[in-house]
Amino acid sequence: MERRRTSFAIACLVPLVVSAPACGDEPEAGGELVVGVQAEELGALVGDVVIDTTLDGAVVGEERVPAGGGLPKEVVVRGRVGARVDVKVHAAVANGTAPLVSRTATALLPRERRLLRVQLQPSCAALPTALAGAPILCAAPQTCVLGGCAPSEVTAEALEDYTPEWAKNPPDICKPARPGPPELVLGTGMTDYGALADGQTLALERGPQGGHHLWIAARMRNLRQAGSITTVRGKVVDDPSLKVPDAAFVFSFERDEGSYCKLWGLRFQVDSGTNDLRNAYKAYLGKKMEITVEVVDSSGARATATRTVQVAPQLLCPDGTTGCDGS
Repeated sequence: MERRRTSFAIACLVPLVVSAPACGDEPEAGGELVVGVQAEELGALVGDVVIDTTLDGAVVGEERVPAGGGLPKEVVVRGRVGARVDVKVHAAVANGTAPLVSRTATALLPRERRLLRVQLQPSCAALPTALAGAPILCAAPQTCVLGGCAPSEVTAEALEDYTPEWAKNPPDICKPARPGPPELVLGTGMTDYGALADGQTLALERGPQGGHHLWIAARMRNLRQAGSITTVRGKVVDDPSLKVPDAAFVFSFERDEGSYCKLWGLRFQVDSGTNDLRNAYKAYLGKKMEITVEVVDSSGARATATRTVQVAPQLLCPDGTTGCDGS
């Protein structure tokens, strides 16, 4: 029966699209789910990958992705809204038949197009250093995720909005599967994030290599944790002729409370564009400065935040005292 149902489904379908049988009693249509299989972290270790898909228990797709460039792979499933989609993915070791990693996933067919991401992860695989062993296998209805057993069921809330660039932008702790608008809050801090209010005084500090900087921090959500570019820009309100060079950082954010992530310890050096590190900073002391932080993640999503601060009239020394500017 399994083989006959599979042959029937393939004969009735357009390539790369699987659905409830269309050559007979067709259930109410309207649902659509894109199964996205990827294994970028395993790279050349992955050989042939078999993707088995069922819809309400009926086999609607068996696809073998050849080794070498076959992933990421999309399989589109269409049928009755609320129908159960089960996906089983098995990957072999490159140039061999030994199992490398297996993964299962289950979801209900949504009305609007959504993405069911199936990631083959190194922490669930029998890597070359341990090929005599076996991949991590979990008893149904669980599957291996990040090296441990977890439910294979993916709720409707956890399904991602589908975009053609899905393979490049997996969700993480800072940007969930279905993120809201990006949010960013500008702060300050050398060792942790601290709130920053408009008009707050910040001290210009002498750095270990002779430059002079303000400590900047940021708090965000719905932007990617790693690979995001954080750019700090400044404008002297009291004297627009004073230029402040931009500073860009590619530092990973850390998880914070309330679904936010934070980044701190950004040295925003005001005199990095001058050769006169001995004296150039003095022009910025006591001035009002508008500071803008922008975070752009790998998907192109971005957010900005701006605060106007008062630069303290005295320089802060490396030992935490003032007066090292000769005042």
